Amino acid sequence: MNALLLAAAEADPNEWSYVAAAYALVVGVILLYAIWTIVRGRKVGRQLPPEDRRWM
Repeated sequence: MNALLLAAAEADPNEWSYVAAAYALVVGVILLYAIWTIVRGRKVGRQLPPEDRRWM
């Protein structure tokens, strides 16, 4: 079984670089969306009068 796994891994060593790049892209997009949402929420929150701010 180990020999089969090693043979498959040696067949195309660049295959994992695509997987890593895809994961990095997805994580990056999620982080950017989270940051954008927080910044937008704070900007909208500043427009409310203090008595209408639920989190304060």
